[in-house]
Amino acid sequence: MYFENLANEVIFDIFKYLGFINCHHAFHNIMSRLNRLLVNQHSYNLDFRNVSKYAFDNICQQYIPLISHQITSLHLSDNEETPNLPKLFLLQNFSINQFFRLQSISLYSIQSFDILHQIITHCNNLLFLTHLNLIRCNFYYPDNEPRCLIDDIWRLSKLTHCSLHQNISRKIQLTNISVRNLSMKYLVLENITCDMKSLSHLLQYTPCLQRITLKLIYGFPNQQLSTPFLSITSLKLVYHGHIDILINLFQNTPNLISLTLETSDIYCDGYQWKKILMNSLYNCKIFRLKMNLHFHNYDNINEQVDELLETFRTSFWIEEHQWFVRCDWNPSNLFHHLTLYTLPYTFKDCFNFDAISSKSTCPNDIDYCSYDHVPILSYINSETDLTNNLSLFSVHFPNIHHLNIHFPFHDNFWSYLSSLKRLTSIEVRLLHTDIAYFQLQKLLNQACHLYSLTIHYSKNVSMILFTLTSSSIRRLDFIAESISCLRYFNHDECDILKHSSLARHCEILIIGLENRLSIVNLIKAMPTLRSLICYCKDDQYTTWNSSSVDDELIEWLRIRLPLTYEISRNEKQTHLLRLWIDQKNI
Repeated sequence: MYFENLANEVIFDIFKYLGFINCHHAFHNIMSRLNRLLVNQHSYNLDFRNVSKYAFDNICQQYIPLISHQITSLHLSDNEETPNLPKLFLLQNFSINQFFRLQSISLYSIQSFDILHQIITHCNNLLFLTHLNLIRCNFYYPDNEPRCLIDDIWRLSKLTHCSLHQNISRKIQLTNISVRNLSMKYLVLENITCDMKSLSHLLQYTPCLQRITLKLIYGFPNQQLSTPFLSITSLKLVYHGHIDILINLFQNTPNLISLTLETSDIYCDGYQWKKILMNSLYNCKIFRLKMNLHFHNYDNINEQVDELLETFRTSFWIEEHQWFVRCDWNPSNLFHHLTLYTLPYTFKDCFNFDAISSKSTCPNDIDYCSYDHVPILSYINSETDLTNNLSLFSVHFPNIHHLNIHFPFHDNFWSYLSSLKRLTSIEVRLLHTDIAYFQLQKLLNQACHLYSLTIHYSKNVSMILFTLTSSSIRRLDFIAESISCLRYFNHDECDILKHSSLARHCEILIIGLENRLSIVNLIKAMPTLRSLICYCKDDQYTTWNSSSVDDELIEWLRIRLPLTYEISRNEKQTHLLRLWIDQKNI
C-alpha cells in the first residue's frame, strides 16, 4: 500500500508520532492533501530545537497563524542549533498568550533575561499551562529582577510540573519566593543548590509538592525544618553536609515512599542506614543510595571495604528488602575515592576507570552487571601501559546516549559497551597516537546513530582526524574548552575539513577560524550546514565598543551573505559569532 492511500486517521497517528516539525520537513508541499492534513490535527507539539532557518520561517509565516489555537506544546531554544530563535519567534508578532490551549512550554539556553521574562509573564494568561521547563538558561539579569522572575513562575496557577535547570550568572535565590503556589506537585531543581533555610522557605510557599529533585548543601546547625511536610512522597536528593541535617529532613517528610540519594563524604554504614530507615523513613518502599566516600588510609582498602559491606549483609538488607549494595574503587587512585551504591544502579551518569575493583553483597557476582539505567558514561584510562592484562570489572552499559572518553584506552574497555546503537553524542580527548585514531574510528563504525562529536583540546589534534569516516554525524564541535586550548583553523585546514567525511553531512559546525573569509567559504562548500558558531581570530570586536551599529565583522558578513541569514553574537561570550543559515535544501 502507498502512503498516500492511507486513511486520514492513520496519517494523523503518524503525524502525532513524528511531531509537527519533522512532518513539515518530510511532507510539506508533496501533495495538497498532506498539506491540508498538516493543519487539521487536534493538537500540535511545536519543537523548534533543531529546525532549519528556512523551515522555521516557513512554519511561522504559513502554518502557525492557522494552528495557533491547537498548539498544546512548545519548545524554544537559543543554543548552537537554532541561534537567536526565541527573539525571532517573538519578532513574528506572536505573543505566547495567543496560544491559549498551551499545556507545556520548554525554554532552552535562553541568553536574554528580557526575553525569558517576557515569555514567563505572558504565560500567566494561559489557563491550561501545567508544565514549565527552563533548561540551561544562561544570562545576566538586573539586581532587582530575580524575585520578579521566580514569583512570575510561582504565579502560574495551573502549573503542576516545573523543572528549573540552572546555569546562569547569578543564582536564583529560593528565599526570594513571595507567592504561594497551590497547584505545583512536581518540582525539579537541577544545578540549583540550596540550604535548609532555602528549602524550608520553598516548601512553605509550595505546600502541595509531592515529588521534588534538588541539591542540598549544609548551612548552619539551626537551619533545620521545624514543620512536617506531609505531601512529599518522592525525593531525589544530592546532599553535601552533616548526617544530622539529613535525618532532620527525613523526620519532617514522614510520608516519603521513594528516596533517591547521592551523598559526598558521609560515612554511614549499613547499621546506621537501617536505623535511619526504620526510625525516620518507615514508609519508604524504594531506596536508592549512592555514597561517594574518601578513605584516608588506603593501605588496607580491601579490609575496609569488607568491613563496610558486612554491615549491609544483615537480614534487614538481604532478606526483608533484598537491597544489595556494591562498592567500587580504583586501587591506583591517589585521592582514595570509593563509591558505594544500591543495586541495580539507577543514577543517570557513571564515571569509570580502567583497573577498577569491585565487591558486592549479591549472592552471585554476575547479578546486576547490566547498567541499563545509565545514559551518560565517562571513562578515563588510568594505565599508561596499554599492554597490561587488566582485569576489568565485568559490567556493561547497553543504553549509553552520551560518552565522555579519553583516547587511547585499554582494549578491554570494549567489553563495557555491549551496544552503541543508542549513542548520539560523544566528547573526545585524544592523545596524538595512531592507536587513538584507530580506536575512535572503530567506535564511529559501531555508533550508527551518532549525531554529535565534540573534540576537547582541539589545539593539539592532528589533521589525521579528518581521515576518519562517519555517515551519521551532523554536529562537529571544536570549541569545548577555554580559548587558550582552542585551535584556529587556517585556510588549508578548513579545506581539508570541508572535504572530509566527517563534514559531508555536517549541519552544526562549532569552530575557531584564523580568517573571516573562511566563514563564507565554509558556508559555500558545505551545503547541509544550517548553523555555524565560530571564534574568528581577526575579529576586532571589543565589549566597550559593542553597539550593533559599529560591529565591523557582522556588517562585513552581512554584505557577503544573504539577508535572510541570522547573524548575532553570544550575549555572554561576545567574541563567539552565531550564524543561522537559511538554506532551503537542508
